[in-house]
Order: sequence, then C-alpha cells, then structure tokens
Amino acid sequence: MHSVRTADGHTDRTLWAALAPPAPPTSSLEQSVDVDVAIVGAGFMGLSTALHLAEAGVSTAVLEAERIGFGASGRNTGFVVPSLRASLGIEALREKLGVYGDRLWALVGSSAGIVFDLAARHRLDCAAERTGWVSVAHTEAAMADLRTLAGAWADAGRSVELLDAAGTKERLGIRGYHGALLDPAGGQINPLAFVRGLARVALDKGARVFTQSPARRIERTGERWTVHTDRGRVVAPRLLLATNAMGGSLAPRLATSIVPVVAYQVATQPLGATDLDAILKGRPCVADTRRHTFAVRLSEDNRLVTGGLVFGNASAIRRARSIFIPRLAQRFPSLPPLTSEFTWRGMIATTPDFLPRLYTLGPDFFAAIGCNGRGVAMTTTLGRELASFLSGARAEADLPLPVQPPEPRTAHSLVRFGPAMWLLWSNLCDRLETGMA
Repeated sequence: MHSVRTADGHTDRTLWAALAPPAPPTSSLEQSVDVDVAIVGAGFMGLSTALHLAEAGVSTAVLEAERIGFGASGRNTGFVVPSLRASLGIEALREKLGVYGDRLWALVGSSAGIVFDLAARHRLDCAAERTGWVSVAHTEAAMADLRTLAGAWADAGRSVELLDAAGTKERLGIRGYHGALLDPAGGQINPLAFVRGLARVALDKGARVFTQSPARRIERTGERWTVHTDRGRVVAPRLLLATNAMGGSLAPRLATSIVPVVAYQVATQPLGATDLDAILKGRPCVADTRRHTFAVRLSEDNRLVTGGLVFGNASAIRRARSIFIPRLAQRFPSLPPLTSEFTWRGMIATTPDFLPRLYTLGPDFFAAIGCNGRGVAMTTTLGRELASFLSGARAEADLPLPVQPPEPRTAHSLVRFGPAMWLLWSNLCDRLETGMA
C-alpha cells in the first residue's frame, strides 16, 4: 500500500495504490553507468522520455529517489485532459508564445490520444477509459469562454459538444451550472498503474530504471554530466531533470521559478448501480471553471474521486474529508450519504500564467516543469517531444515550447504563503459569483 504518515498521525493512503498492478522489479544504483541520456525522476515525463528514447535506440538511465510514481504522477486524479484552462485559447497562446503558441495548441489537442494510444499499444493495465472530458461553467461568463474554446477546437478539426444547463444536469446529475463543453478525446486512467506501466515498457525496451536512488549532486566534467547517488553515479552527455515540483537542491534556480502546491484527494465508498445511473453518464471526468476548481470522476471500482486545496498542515488530511465529502453531496443531491474511504495528498508545480516551461540549466542540461494540474496528458506528450530532441532527431527550435533559462520569482521565500492567500481569494470570488463553494 502506497502510504505516508502525516503530521496529525493519519495515514495518507492512495486509492490508486490499492487498485494498481505492482511496479516492475527495479533496484538501487550501486555502480557507475555510462549512457547517452540521464534522467532524474521516474514520473510520467521521465519515463515517457525514457521509453521513447529507448524505442529510438538511445541508451538511457532513470534515477528515482523513492518508488516509481511516488510523486504527483502516482497521486493525481487521473484525468486525461486534451486542453489547457478555458481562458488559454489559441489567441492567448499566440499572444504569450508567438509561433510556439500554435505548436503548443496542436500538442495539447493531441495529448490525450497519445496517452490512450500508449496504453492500448503496450497493453498497459491502467483502467484506461476514453470516456470524455467535461468542463462545466459556473457562470454565464465562463460559459461564453467555453463557447469560444469550442469554436477554436472546431476550427482545428476537433469534434467537441456544447451542453446547455439542462443538458449538463441531465448528463452529469450535477446541479448549479450554466452549461458545459464535452470533449470526447479525453478520459481517465489509474495514474499509478499508468506510470508503472510506462516503467515496465521502458525497461522492456532497454532503458535502465533505478529506484531508491536519490540524486545527491550533479557536476560537469568536459562535455559530460555526472549525477551522483549515495552508492553510484550516472554519466551522460545529456541530462533531463524531470522532477517537476520535487527538484529540491539539485537545481535551485529551477526551484525558485515555480510555486509548489499541495493538493488533496478523497475517494468515497463504491456506489451502487442505481446511484451510477443518475450521475456522470458515460463515465466522463469533470472539472468546473471555478478558480478553486471542483473536479470529480468515477474510479474503476465506482468510487467518486474529488479534491482540491485546503488550509493548514497538521490537520489537513482530516480537513480535506470534512470539506470535499459535503461538497460532493451538494453537487450530487441524488446520492445517498457519502463517506471517505481513502484520503491522500501530492505536490504539483504551478506557474503564474498556468503554462508549462522548458528550461535549460546548462549545456545539454534541461528541465520541464509546471503542468498546472494537466500532468497526465501534458507530461506524457512532452516526454515524447523531448525524446525526439534529446535523441538528435529534432532541433531545439522545433520544440513546442521555447527552451529558456529559469525565471526565478521575486521574494520566492514568501511563495509558501501564496497558495493559502490564493485559496482565500478564490473561495471568496467563487462564492460571490455563484453562492456555492
């Protein structure tokens, strides 16, 4: 069981660990390994990059400080979302990124398909369900944004569906919304099972994956990088840091360029057939347009899974249950009393504009961060793109994002207070707009 003892003495248990097949056998690094590309971090991005590099015949070693999928890759909600935030349409991306805006737009639109193709092609036992992604509008202004987004996707040749308020309530069994955008390309997976599956395939294709092997120090000698662990080292001409919010002291400039946020998830008891007939018809994953987003899905064993941010540290696990279970009951009034049978937390990396980044940390030393809650599809797909670049098959100028130095945030020492302040502001605005938390 994937669990962590929290400050208030409760066990942080993930539903996904209870349901996922075991990880492939791995060992810690206790030797010197020479490869073409070294990767730090065995999450979606690191393992997708390793898998695609191995398919291209490029020797690769992945270092993981804990277990495969220990971080956000094994702890998220498992949404496979082929979209950015509703406010980040094609025009906004062009304004922010120039020519890269069109590339990122195309990559995002294809990202869910890449995840489901990987799952099908390699027969990953990860409860993959391509049952659609639904963005629901909490205000009429948000619904207008969804109409604009639907038009942009239609112009790009993608088929999406708009639902009015009545159609949203009928399809989802959820009340209090002005309408929704349904994207059939999206869906859901068991994220821990998926990342373990990526590791198995990467190993089968020749990549080397070392667990319980934290990278302690990175140094450059001549034209090669050396990553030191407690009992071994990896030497490679190219290096990718794929730790997202958990890079720690390996790259201080990178750490100060993101805002780490702790998110909490709860899973209810399994629902019965009668209850399932009234909600989430077709089993899509759903998230609304609130600032503090309400997101929900059904797990493979028919539990509701939801979550978000909560205040505090010591009693946060308990508080998550007390907030998110009543919120589910409010949104789905047809359901019987709900209880929380699993509660867990994980760290995500956010950026001020909610866009991912590709960074250079030195000659042939790169990092990718900031998927802002879109990690399953985004990081898996970026891993494929980075593999093409690191293998030499693609030029840096052809990547979907510019590669640039990190952008340290002013007064980053105060960043730890940012999520709490943001949560206060967001909850207040959401209540003022809708009367609901």
